[in-house]
Amino acid sequence: MRALAELIMRGRAQACGVALFGWLLPLISPATIGLVSLRKDSSEGLIVTLWAMLPWLALYFAGDVSPLIVLLPLAVLVVIAAVANVLRSSASWQWTLVITGIVSAIATISIGFIASAEVDLMVVAIAEFFAEIGAQAGISDEFDFTPDRTFVLGLFAWLIGFTAVCALFVSRWWQSLLFNPGGFQKEFHEFRLDQSVAVILIAFVIAGVVLPLAYRPWVELLSLPLLIAGVAVVHSSVKIMGMGVHWLGLMYFGLLFIAPTGTVLIGLGLVDSILNLRSRLAAFKNRNS
Repeated sequence: MRALAELIMRGRAQACGVALFGWLLPLISPATIGLVSLRKDSSEGLIVTLWAMLPWLALYFAGDVSPLIVLLPLAVLVVIAAVANVLRSSASWQWTLVITGIVSAIATISIGFIASAEVDLMVVAIAEFFAEIGAQAGISDEFDFTPDRTFVLGLFAWLIGFTAVCALFVSRWWQSLLFNPGGFQKEFHEFRLDQSVAVILIAFVIAGVVLPLAYRPWVELLSLPLLIAGVAVVHSSVKIMGMGVHWLGLMYFGLLFIAPTGTVLIGLGLVDSILNLRSRLAAFKNRNS
């Protein structure tokens, strides 16, 4: 990966080339946009973004494909270009993550207008899928849930936001490898939300819980900064306590396969913003070392 980052930083032509063909591998094109935007400026990032868009535009005009297949990846490219510049100018992961959610929501609402008919078809397809799964699981009608347009657009918004955040992490990691070894790890381990921001976010999340299930993906998008903060707490704590990396593996396994893990991490991110758990843990370790 270092060699790829070095190639991107070699010049505009190389960066545009990687962005153009990076769609063949997950996150490569958006991460290239992020790296160029972080290291250089918004104008260079915009040029690379336009090249990264070309394969998707060509796919749309060359074949009979659903606009959603094109619009969703394009939205990720636009969002990463925007939020990478936010991170470069503000040097704040907190505001970068918050703005990522906002821009992802705006992009999704735009997709809902541009490809309204295709979104409706997707709603029908997902509703049929849920009905089939519910029938196989023997779920009663009382607890049956039929996805609607709000739910599907929320899924799109969460997917766009989450992908953009992952790509931005890769971009920052590449930048650290080339210009500030170890800097990204230190930056991530120290990330915590301001108490006021965390309380506002958790208030929105709690309010969203009482809303119909159709709004659940939007709640997940709102909780993303808290989730990332919780993950940062675990990473930092493992390093402070000198624990093995298998604990991180267990955390990510839980995120993927054990539903309450995400809720626990969100709560951990909130508590850390109030109590600064890592400072207390480091002080406890020093007293007992």
